[in-house]
Amino acid sequence: MKARTKDRLKKIIPHPLWKLMVGTLRKFIWIRYKIAALRYGREMSMYCPCCRTRLHTFVQGDYLERPKFYDVKLFEGVRQDILCPVCGALPRHRILADYLNKNMDIISGKNVLYFAPERSMKSWLRKKHVKFTTADLNDPDAQLKLDIQATGLPASSYDIVIANHVLEHVGDYKLALAEIRRILRPDGILLCSFPISMDVELVDEDPRVVTGDHRLRRFGQSDHVRLFGRDAGKLIEEAGYEVRTIEGCRAPSEILPVTGPSRYDVDRIFQCRSWKA
Repeated sequence: MKARTKDRLKKIIPHPLWKLMVGTLRKFIWIRYKIAALRYGREMSMYCPCCRTRLHTFVQGDYLERPKFYDVKLFEGVRQDILCPVCGALPRHRILADYLNKNMDIISGKNVLYFAPERSMKSWLRKKHVKFTTADLNDPDAQLKLDIQATGLPASSYDIVIANHVLEHVGDYKLALAEIRRILRPDGILLCSFPISMDVELVDEDPRVVTGDHRLRRFGQSDHVRLFGRDAGKLIEEAGYEVRTIEGCRAPSEILPVTGPSRYDVDRIFQCRSWKA
């Protein structure tokens, strides 16, 4: 389905009905690929650890069809066949699932708060029987409606916080990192990622950039308020975390750990352990 058609339908179809329609379609897609996997087996060289599906190839997203939302120049010349057709996982989601599969002690038996959760990772967490709570400021399906900068949650209430591609959207990322640290239990972990420009050292932000069009040109997307740089891990360390970087380039080739779909998506995940006096 073309991006414009999909956007129009989402606006006119009630949300519960849209969810039912999309969910039914996804079940048919899941069945189709599971049958193909049974037939072709190991001949299918690609693998999605989020939904545990073997594939001949990943598929393209609709990023190039949304020039009013994305700076399509950042996507041109970058490999676009990076989307799992079954669960919608992007490389960063598959890298995170693969890493946690190999390090289940990080998350097993833990109380997890997941901001702006992706469908693929929610599916993975359920399959692994991980207890998690979803949070978002605008998503009607989130369990908690929260501002990550001021959640109102009790201090030291979660073991793990996950926030993929969230900090580039919030008004004050330093405030968000401090709030996450407050609600994490001692020795708790933040798992996060965000778009990264290798042309920026730490962060590029400007409060004067307020329109969607200006943000698109400056930061690559109309709803981004900053662009993090190659050494952005230092910013998280300054907020009181011990940071370990998970590089996508070290993940198995079958999950396609490439840069994409944008040049700003370098598939780098930060494992940030909160230290408290």
